[in-house]
Amino acid sequence: MRYSVETDFQLFLRNMVQYRRLVATLFAVIALTFTAIGYFKPNMYASYSTLLFDARSQIAPLLADGTAAQGNPDWAKVAKEIIYSRKTMTKLMQALGEIDDKIETVEQEVRLQKLKANTKVGILGDANNYIKIEFHDPDPAMAKEVATRLTDIFIDSTHGYQAKQSGEAFEFIDAQVKTYHQKLLEAEERLKKFKSERLARGVSSESAVSGRIQRLQLLIDQAELDLKEELIKKASLERQLQGEVKATVSLARQSQYVAKLEALQSKLAQLRLDYTETYPEIVAVKRQIEDVRRQIEEEKRGDSMDLAGIDVKANKVYQDIRLQLADTKTRIATLQTRIEEAKANIEAERKKGSLVNENDAQLAELTRDYEVNKQLYENLLKRREAARFDKRVDDEHKGLNIKIDQPAFMPTTPTGFRFIHFVAAGILLGLLVPAGLVYLYQIVDGTVKSPELIQARLNIPVLGAVTAIANERDLLTEKRLDRGVRLRIWLTFIIIAIVGYLRISPEFLK
Repeated sequence: MRYSVETDFQLFLRNMVQYRRLVATLFAVIALTFTAIGYFKPNMYASYSTLLFDARSQIAPLLADGTAAQGNPDWAKVAKEIIYSRKTMTKLMQALGEIDDKIETVEQEVRLQKLKANTKVGILGDANNYIKIEFHDPDPAMAKEVATRLTDIFIDSTHGYQAKQSGEAFEFIDAQVKTYHQKLLEAEERLKKFKSERLARGVSSESAVSGRIQRLQLLIDQAELDLKEELIKKASLERQLQGEVKATVSLARQSQYVAKLEALQSKLAQLRLDYTETYPEIVAVKRQIEDVRRQIEEEKRGDSMDLAGIDVKANKVYQDIRLQLADTKTRIATLQTRIEEAKANIEAERKKGSLVNENDAQLAELTRDYEVNKQLYENLLKRREAARFDKRVDDEHKGLNIKIDQPAFMPTTPTGFRFIHFVAAGILLGLLVPAGLVYLYQIVDGTVKSPELIQARLNIPVLGAVTAIANERDLLTEKRLDRGVRLRIWLTFIIIAIVGYLRISPEFLK
């Protein structure tokens, strides 16, 4: 069980008084230590300049097509890269007269690192277009000079950075233009070669193939109609020719049979003058006469088609019919040949049509490749001209508008913790640290120092408490102790006052 708050505070005050020599000693040590630190720590002065960036080209608003198309970079990053670079710090040391050409010694390298450590770069403003260049140094004049030098070096380097970026962009785009120009030529050559090969193979578009097939089919239909007409004409002419032949043959044969009949009858009459009716030759002649008469009857009926010995070519009508029939047969053969060739052509066109889709796909791919390369090439040409213009503008320092919004100034007030801050911190910690140590000792101390603790631990009543009785020797010792404590405290404040006077006196500043 702990003491009550009131008892705890009383014990704390009693311990503070008991250990007042230690408390005073710790207070003096801590206060004087912080005072010494504040005395020997040099004041740091900060001088800075702010720059306003406007990366828009001053000429761009005058251009109808906005040729200057370069975007705004991250100026905070660019500023840090430029200012913290070894090249910039070397130029700064040259401008300050600390080196002639380049860093050669370790001391110069240490100085370069110190300059870089004391330099700060930041970005300000809602639009992130203000750059702050700040330098810290114990000498306010040096802080101003370095901040001014860094600002000038940064402005010059920024113009060079812009020109370098524009040059690199132009070179890159120019290389891309050449590359895509070559690709465009290759795509154009492939497209031209494919069209030539397609033309040589006779493969055209699907609509052209369909048109030719349709025309051939119309030709076949018309030829088939003409063929039917010619076949009908042929059949008619053959019938006419056959009837003419029959009539001519029948007349010719009848005349022959009549002549033969007359000859046989004359012969029969001549034989009858010499022989009887039973004479074999007369019988034979009679039979021949009967045969001839029968043949004449058959000719009259039109049953015989024997053309032996009959000349029908002398009939003019027959000749005309034969000529017409020959012409008709020729036209029939021509039409049949035309139909077969047209069908063969349709089959060939259908075979070509099967290649049309494949060729169209290849043509579409080649055309698309050509158009894409052409579009990219034309866009790159425009970008190259824009990059060329930006490069020319940046080379003439017209593409970047840098305005010094606030130049570097001579600082009069140190930055960071000053001497008074260290003194105040030393006095405050000189009070708190000993008090904290005394209270910590009070917590861990196991001795009984209060009647309340006895009553709480042993649960017995306390009748009373006997205080210590000091004799003259003890009182003298306490007086000496009090004088020593007061002496330590007064000496501490006197030393702090003297050091403070030396720190802020004009002679010290000089």
